[in-house]
Formats: sequence, structure tokens, C-alpha cells
Amino acid sequence: MGVLHKKKSIKFLGIKSDPLVKKMINLLMRNGKRSKAENVLNKALQALDKDYPGRAIHIFYLGILAVRQDIGVRLKPKQKTRRNKQSFNVYLPRVISPICGLNLGMRSLLKASRDRSLASPLWENLSQELLKASQNKGEVVGKRYSLNKLAMSNKRRIHFDVRY
Repeated sequence: MGVLHKKKSIKFLGIKSDPLVKKMINLLMRNGKRSKAENVLNKALQALDKDYPGRAIHIFYLGILAVRQDIGVRLKPKQKTRRNKQSFNVYLPRVISPICGLNLGMRSLLKASRDRSLASPLWENLSQELLKASQNKGEVVGKRYSLNKLAMSNKRRIHFDVRY
């Protein structure tokens, strides 16, 4: 007689219809492996739920909203001059639409979690990055603030265009 193996209960499977969760799953997905991406996000939310019972979804949304980008910066192309002048980089800030800003924030959050130590699995790194972002700390939030600071220092150069 064999021992029956119980599957782990998946608590967060009901939130897959949410648009932010769908987008995060799509960004996590590699080579069409949707179920693996769902499992990674599910394990990350379960790890958050283990440390902070009942607040995992709240931490997820706070983290996503903390890393969204409102302003982007692009480098202005240098003019071709005949004289050999020393030129410096000119940054042109631009306003990013809210949906595009959320996407960029989620991408930067996933990049930071992939760049963390390889000793721990991706879902653990993702849960740590979400937790830090929800507390307005961490690498991704710091990059956002430095980008906003750079944009504000160059705001006299532009006529804020919205990028869709």
C-alpha cells in the first residue's frame, strides 16, 4: 500500500485574474513556461505570507506601486561640430504613462531579483525585493529616486512629452 502524497494547498491561485498579477506572471515567464512562472509567483507570495500572515497580497501591491516609474530620462544626441569642443551629456526627462510606468517598475523589480545571489531561488529573491520595495527601501526604489533627481535637475531643458 502506497502512501498518498498530498499536493500543497495553493492559496493565491484565485488572484490570477487580477491584471497586475497577470502582467507579473507574463514577465516571469520564459520560453512559454506559464505554469513555472505561476509557481514562482505563488511561492514568493507564500513566503511573504509565512513571515507576514494575511498581508502577502498587500505587500505585493505596495511593492509594485513603490517601484512604478513616472519620469524617464533619455540622452540628448550630441551635435556634430567642427571645432573640438568638450561637450557634456544632456539628459532630457520625459513623462511616462501610468501603465508603461508600472510595466517598467515590474521589469526592474524582476531584474533586481534575478541579479541577487544565485544561492537562493528566484521566488525567495522576488519575495525579498517585494518586501523591500513595499517598505520604500532597496535597490529598485533607490534607482527610481536617483532617476527622479536626475530628471528634476534637468527639467529646464524640456517640454514634458508623454510616452505611451
